[in-house]
Order: sequence, then C-alpha cells, then structure tokens
Amino acid sequence: MNTPPTLLALAIGTALVAPLHAAESTDAAHETPTTLNALQVIATPRGAAVAPTQVVGPNRYVINATDLDAMVSGNNGLSMLKNVPGASYTATDGLGLDISATSLFVRGFRMNEMGITFEGVPLNDNGFLSLTGTSVVNVGVPDGIGSITVSPGGAPVSVFSSSVNGGSLEYRLAELQDTPSLRIKQGVGSNNTLVTTVSGQSGQLGEHGPKLLVDLQRVSADKYQGAGTQKFLRGDLKAQQDVAWGDFTVFLSDSKAAVWGYNNISFDMIRKLGWKADSFYPDYAWAYYVASPENADKSCGAYTCGELSELIPYDTGQVTRDRVASINHRFQITPALSGNVQLYNANSHTQATLTDPTVPSPNGAPFSEQVQTPHLNRLGGMFNLQFEAGAHTITTGFWQEKSKAAAKTEWYQQPLLGEGKPLKATGPFDVYGPAFQTDNASSWVTRSRQFYLHDNYAVTDTLVLGLGFKAVDFSTTGGGIGDAPERPVNGALRAKSNFLPHVSLYWSPTEKTDAFIDLANTMNGYRVAQRGNIGYTASAWTITDQEEFDRVAGTLRPEKNWNLTVGASHRFDRLTVTADVFYNDIRNRLLSAAIGTQFAQINTVRLMPKMHVIGADLGITADLTDHLQFYQGIALARSYYDSDFVVGDTVYPIKGNAQPGYPQLSLVSDLSAHFGGWRFGATSTSYLRQPFTYENDIRVPTFWQVNAYTAYKLGPDSLVPGLELRLDVSNLFNRNNIGTATIAGSSFSGDYQTLQRSAPRQVMFSTSMSF
Repeated sequence: MNTPPTLLALAIGTALVAPLHAAESTDAAHETPTTLNALQVIATPRGAAVAPTQVVGPNRYVINATDLDAMVSGNNGLSMLKNVPGASYTATDGLGLDISATSLFVRGFRMNEMGITFEGVPLNDNGFLSLTGTSVVNVGVPDGIGSITVSPGGAPVSVFSSSVNGGSLEYRLAELQDTPSLRIKQGVGSNNTLVTTVSGQSGQLGEHGPKLLVDLQRVSADKYQGAGTQKFLRGDLKAQQDVAWGDFTVFLSDSKAAVWGYNNISFDMIRKLGWKADSFYPDYAWAYYVASPENADKSCGAYTCGELSELIPYDTGQVTRDRVASINHRFQITPALSGNVQLYNANSHTQATLTDPTVPSPNGAPFSEQVQTPHLNRLGGMFNLQFEAGAHTITTGFWQEKSKAAAKTEWYQQPLLGEGKPLKATGPFDVYGPAFQTDNASSWVTRSRQFYLHDNYAVTDTLVLGLGFKAVDFSTTGGGIGDAPERPVNGALRAKSNFLPHVSLYWSPTEKTDAFIDLANTMNGYRVAQRGNIGYTASAWTITDQEEFDRVAGTLRPEKNWNLTVGASHRFDRLTVTADVFYNDIRNRLLSAAIGTQFAQINTVRLMPKMHVIGADLGITADLTDHLQFYQGIALARSYYDSDFVVGDTVYPIKGNAQPGYPQLSLVSDLSAHFGGWRFGATSTSYLRQPFTYENDIRVPTFWQVNAYTAYKLGPDSLVPGLELRLDVSNLFNRNNIGTATIAGSSFSGDYQTLQRSAPRQVMFSTSMSF
C-alpha cells in the first residue's frame, strides 16, 4: 500500500465552496447581518464559485444544487455529502449504484443512524436490506435534487425519523419555477457507462393552474472487473397547486434497479488473488468444477477448490423496486400562524442474491441461488404548526407511521452442467421451478410516533436562543413465523421517551464573525433485520435462538445519545476560517459482531452501555485570485468503547478501542477555477487510521483518491448557445483503494471477508443543453 500523502500534496480539489448571501430573520422588525454556520465551507464573492449557501440555524446549513459542481451525473444522493466536514463516503462502483456497498459516516454515525427525509417524507433506516426504511439511493433523481439541509451533529427536533442517533439530512427537489424549462444531459464513460437525464418544468399552467417538475434518469454500466451489468431507472414528479390560503404539493418517486454486484474480499484474498478476486460469472463450468465436492481437496491456485468455493461465488447481485408517494398541504391561517399536513406511502422490495455452494441443488448441481427477499410497506402522516409572536418563533408537530415488513431467504435450483442456462443474479429465479428451500421467514409491524415543541427566541438582534424537546415512541412486534423448531426468534421491543431536549445558542456579534453551541438528546427505535442478514445492522432479531433472544431482550435498553457541538467562523477579506469541536455521549448502543461465511453469517449481539465520540473540524477557504479558489478541510474523530464485549465466559477486549469502519482522520483539499466559459476543479480526499475490527488489531490502509473535471459552456454568440461539454475523471491516479470496509459487519479480531475495493480510474464525458 502507498503511504498517505502529505497535507501539501492534498491541495487540489473542487468547487464545493461558496459564499453566503442569505440573511436569517430573527424577529418581525429586524434582520441580522449575513451569518454563517461554523461548519460551512464558504468563500467571498471573489471566489470561483459564487453559488449561495443559506444558513438555517446553528449547526445546520443548506447545500444547494449549484454548490455541487463536482458531482458526476448519475451519482447517488449520498455522494453529495462526501465533502461535508466530518463525513466520509465510499462506494464500490463509480456511481454508487450498489446499495450494499455504499457507506456514509458523519461524525461517527452511519447513514442508517441519521434522520433522513426526502421532500419531507421520513426515510428511516437507510441500511442495506432495511426492514423499517427506504434507502435515499433509491429515491428521486440525484441530478434533480435542489438542496440538502445538513445537521452534522444532533438532528433538529422537527426531523421525523425512527433511526436518528446523530445528525440529519433533508433532501429537496428543485424549486418549481413560473416559466417552462427543459434540460437534457447525456453522459458516456468507462465500462460502457451511459447516463441519460431529462429534467423539465412546465412553469405556471394557465392563470391559476399548477406547476409541474419531472426528472427521469437511466443509468447503465458494465462492471469494471469480472462481468455483469448495472442498470438503474429512476424518476420523480413534483406538482404544486396554489390556493388562496396556501398550496397543495404532490410528490412521486419510483426507481427500479438490477445490479450485478462485486464479491466481498478479505486481506488474505487480496494478498493471494490480487485486487480482482471477483465472482466466477460467466464461467459456469469453472465455478461448477470449483464447487463440486469431489474437487474440494484439489488445488485451485492459491487455495484448494473447497476453500475457493467458499470465498468466491458464481454470481451476486440485487434487484430493487422502491416507490414513494406523498401529498402535502401548506396553509396560512393568520399572518402569524401557519402550518402543513402531509400524508405518504412508501414501498420497498428487494431480492439480494448470492450463489451458495453450501446448499447444493436437488438435481445434483453443487450450488444453488440464495435469494433474500425483504418487503416493506410504510404508511404515515405528519402535522406541523408555526406561530410567530414578537421575538418568539414557536413550532410544534406530530408524526405517526405504521410499517409492515416481511423477509425470508429462499434457495433456487441451478442447472446441471450442460443442461441449461444458469440463473442470473438479477433473475428470474424460478426458471427451474419454485424455491426448493425456505428459511428465516419473518414478519414485523413497527409503529412510530413523535411529538415536538420548539421555540427560537431572538434575545437580541445578534443572539438567538433555541429551546425545544421531542417525545418519541417506537415499538416493533414480530420475528419468525410458523411452527418449525428452527424458526427465527420472535418478540416485541419498544423505545419510548417523553422528553428529549434540544438547546442551542447562535451568536453573530459582527458581520464577519459568528459562533454557536448546540446540544441535542436523541433516541432511536430498535433496528430490525432478519436472521442471517448480510450486513452491519445490529438487531436483536438476528440472534440465533429464542432462549438467547429472551435473555438478551431483558437486558436491552433503547440507544440514547447526547450530541454537543461548539463552533465558530470568521471571514477575512480573502480568507475564511471555520472550526468546531464536538462530543457524542452514546448510551446503550447495540453492537453486532459477525462470524461465519457470507453464505451463512452469524451475528453475536450485545449491549454496549457507554460509548463516546470526540472530534474537531477545521476548514480554510482562500480566494487566491478573482478566478482561483482553494479549500482545505481537516476532520478528526476518535470513538471509544467504555467496556469490553462479553459473550458468556469469553471477554473480548475492546474497551478503549475505536468503532470499526470509521476513519479517525479525514483530509479534503479543493482547488477550483473559472475563466470565461471554462471551469476547472480537482478534489483530493484521504481517510486515515480506519479500524477494521472491534479489537482494532487490523486497520484499513489509507484511502486516497483524486477526482478532477473540466467543463466549457458555449456563450450566447455561439452556434449552440447554452451547450455544455464536460469531462470528469475519478480516481485520477488509478490507485488501489479499499472502498467500503464493513459490508458484512465487523469481526472481533483478525481478517474477515467484508471488504470491497473502490473503482479504478473512471472517465465520463457528458454534454448538456438547457432550454
């Protein structure tokens, strides 16, 4: 592995830096000067990037679409956060299409531990094979996102979610416009990548008619190693009708993906097989030979055939379908009293596949196709009110959701060699008959409720005090169904608190200085996963037997956290410095250590009474010239457990260790420029000191990746005015990096098959036209 680059060598980057133009109103009679969130990456108007970034509160800010110039068309919604201070984002494929191999941490909290909403709809648990939520990767068209409101520390009490331990991400599509518009974008790239995006707005239809927004995107690409394709079709619609007292907004999202996946690897596999230890597909004959029992002790290179068959499958992949629909009514009762009511429905269906050599087909084929099939339907609604009285802005709201989930694992027959085409990782799976074996059949019902009350009190023109709390009640009942002796565990768990406070101070003594303190108390519901779940989710329902579940359930307590952030920012003439420090006190976190193979994973679940995360972020933005801008960000985060992990009479010494999968040091450097119609940018991102196991005996090698782009937009006097030509290169130096490091969870110690590499150098050329 290469050694980490120095900070000076990292001084290259993109234009995710922007000036702040928005002022925040504090009462009816006064407006404060321009203020900045202390985590904001900002620049003066002389900078190369001039997109406004709005401040919306302490430790809370908005990334606008115009701030995302470095984003490659077709990338997922999580990748937009990769330059947020304290965040680390990795993916296996270049566009992050494979949910199972996409990872985002923000200040020690994984994406499935954050409160995430899309057009106001709570998405809840964003993890792979989630049984309580919907992945943001599968909602909306990322290129159509207009803004993301980010709270890296504690989420505001107004964010509705059953999975919020840390911060929050609130996604919104582009604002509806009065005039019609159309944008068409076509990208062509490495590995036969094609990205076609069409975004259109109707403008005001008639004198009093609605406004419509539609985004459609089709992505297709070959895997960069091995064989197989990745196809994604997604779209969204937003329609708004104004009425005399407010408006009605309808939001629809639909996505369908058929993705051939990459194989999980271990450090031993990298040493012995290299970086291309992918699945055997499409060489069915070789996979058949390797998995045949009579060849188990024969040599298949660095491993015996029996060993190799348990490391590399014939194929792996996933098929997903996610639909979200909502209707929202905003109303104005009096000049001081307003609110909204929203109803929504969300459906998610997944088929996650893996050719399994541990379960042979009934016809004698040495393997079968294992398919995990979680299904989820969520129905919910919310009601919010806002009242302005002098220096006070009081908000309150209520949310209720009921979800029904089911999951099972099925095995389908593969053909004998030479007697038919093998099954594909993306189906259909019943070519040779229905499933011949079913296991871990389970179902759950989850009910979520949340109430909040908050007051923003403008103490002075420059000081705002925020006081509020939320009450939550999350209950889940269910688990294994049927009467079989090996039925998965079944039971009920409830997380409830009537008072989770949130307090903040936001101070802007001058136009160039601001500071804040933000303290939030959070609680999440118990996570739901089926037994044998492939992933990192810590769930009591993955426990092997009912007796153990009943014993452990009696010791469980809902996870409850305190998140404190203190930050400040000062703007000089051509330089802005932002800094913050944060501390997370995490109580009763459920940990899950993984053992076994990827075909039959076993999770050991225990409660960690106390855990802590402490860290700091520093951002420096400099306008080197009127056309050249530089940003350097540094994020430090150190987590540690307060006690060891005890299983029966075995003590695993993890006290004082850091949580696996999250880097303790992140460096992001940006350099951007514009000259006339030309724009240039490059980003260097590095993640260092990333533990791999609970005992921290192995670390993931330094992740370092450089991305670059250049774009040219034809002017109004050209033959094709408005045409933009763009070239993006990711992983410019073609470095071998570990991407996601905890796909199948983390082991107590030692090597484990839970890694995937990140994409080698990828090139994308795109053209776009706006009308």
